[in-house]
Amino acid sequence: MLIIAWELTAACNLSCRYCRASASHEPDQGELDTDEAKRFVESIAPLKPMLILSGGEPLLRPDLFQIIRLAVSLGIRVSLASNGTLITSGLAEEIADSGVSRVSISLDGADAAMHDHGRGQGSFERSIKGIENLRGRVDFQINFTVTQKNQSELIRIFDLAEKLGAAALHIFFLVPTGRGREEDVITPVRQEEMLRQIEGEMDRRTLEVQVTCAPQYARLKKPGHGRGSGGCLAGRRFVFVSRKGEVYPCGYLPLRVGSVREKNFIEIWENSPELQALREGRLKGKCGRCEFSRSCGGCRARAYALTGDYLQSDPSCRLEA
Repeated sequence: MLIIAWELTAACNLSCRYCRASASHEPDQGELDTDEAKRFVESIAPLKPMLILSGGEPLLRPDLFQIIRLAVSLGIRVSLASNGTLITSGLAEEIADSGVSRVSISLDGADAAMHDHGRGQGSFERSIKGIENLRGRVDFQINFTVTQKNQSELIRIFDLAEKLGAAALHIFFLVPTGRGREEDVITPVRQEEMLRQIEGEMDRRTLEVQVTCAPQYARLKKPGHGRGSGGCLAGRRFVFVSRKGEVYPCGYLPLRVGSVREKNFIEIWENSPELQALREGRLKGKCGRCEFSRSCGGCRARAYALTGDYLQSDPSCRLEA
C-alpha cells in the first residue's frame, strides 16, 4: 500500500526542538486551501493509499474534518499525526466519528523531565491526557524519535507504550532537517546497538513495532518482527506532500519532484525520474555495492544531506561494502 504523508499546515501550538517542519504558531502563506485540498484528496483516491495527516499540528487546521470525511468516503484509510496536547474528550469523539483509523502521538521520553525538555513545560502531561481521551475511541500509537538526548529512554518508552495501551510503537531515528541538528544525531555505532536492542525487545513484546529512518534494521530483523521490510521506503512505498502541495520522496529529503498545483498527483507518482531511480535502486558508493542494497537501501535523506546526491551512500551505516 502506498503511504502518503501530507503536511496540512505549519501552524502548531508547540515549538519543538527537533521539528522537521520548523512549525510556527501561525499557518504558512500559500498553504493549500480547502478546495485545493479536496481536489488533492480526490486525485489520490484511485490509488487507495494510506493518508497520514500531519503538520505542524493538523488539529489547528479549521477544515481538517471536512478533509478527513471526504477521504474516508472515497475509501482512503486516514491516520492523524498529532502532539496530543489539544485532544479533549469531545475532540477525541469527533476524531472517532470522522473515520480516522489511528492517531499517532509523539513522545520524546517516558516522563515530563525528558519530553518537556524539547517540547515545552507541561506538554508531556497534556499529551498523556490526550492519549487517555483517545483510549477506547480510536487506536493510537506512540511515535518516539531517537536523539543524543533521549537515547537511553528506549526501554522505558516500550514500557510506557504498553502501559498506555498503544496499538503500536514507531521508533524514528532523527534526520537533521528542519530544527533538527547534526549534533543531535546518534553515531552509526550507537544506531546499530539500538537496532539490535529493538530487535531483542521484539522477542518479549506484543506491541506492533516499526523502525523508521534507520533502514539498516532490514538486515537485522528476524522474519515476522516489526512491520514491513525495514528498508527505506522513500519514493517506493512512501511519499510526502508539503503544506504548499510540493511532492517529495519523504519529509526529510528536500528533493522536490513535482507539485499537485501543477500536475495530477498520480502523474507525478508514476513519472517522476527521481522516484523511478529510487524504485529501481540506482544507488552509488557502498550502498550500491552492498549485498543489502535492495532490502535496506540506506537512508536517502541522510545521503542527500551529506553529499547533495540522494543516490549516494548513507553515512549512518557502519558497514563497509
